[in-house]
Amino acid sequence: MSSFCCLSGANALSDFRQQRLLASLAAQGIQLESIEAQYLHFVWSESELNAKDKEVLESLLTYGQPFVSQIKGGDSLFSKTADKQSAIAIPRFGTVSPWASKATDIARQCGLQVLRIERGTQYAWQSKNHSTQNKSNWYWLHCMIG
Repeated sequence: MSSFCCLSGANALSDFRQQRLLASLAAQGIQLESIEAQYLHFVWSESELNAKDKEVLESLLTYGQPFVSQIKGGDSLFSKTADKQSAIAIPRFGTVSPWASKATDIARQCGLQVLRIERGTQYAWQSKNHSTQNKSNWYWLHCMIG
């Protein structure tokens, strides 16, 4: 029986990329107070991984700057607050990203019985005002981060 799990990862936006994204969104009329992103790793394996295999997998998927949420009210992107919005961007279904191919190959070389490892990005943001939440702004926001 196959198993599926999600492991949180590193910060996906450097300070420079964060500021560039905020400026690009502002140019489209989307005024955000802040935006941040964290990598998520989706692991599909033949069976549930034992403690040793999970330790190896977590070691392989530890890279980059650790993620620390700067949005008030949440230590993690999964925390819910009234002001925080979030979305997850993943590769299109039916495709295997180059990152996934390489990560899956490396995990298999380490003896892990994984079928696939894929990486997504969860974005979280706070609006400066409630007008940012209208449908046309949502469309532009999802185009920019997707």
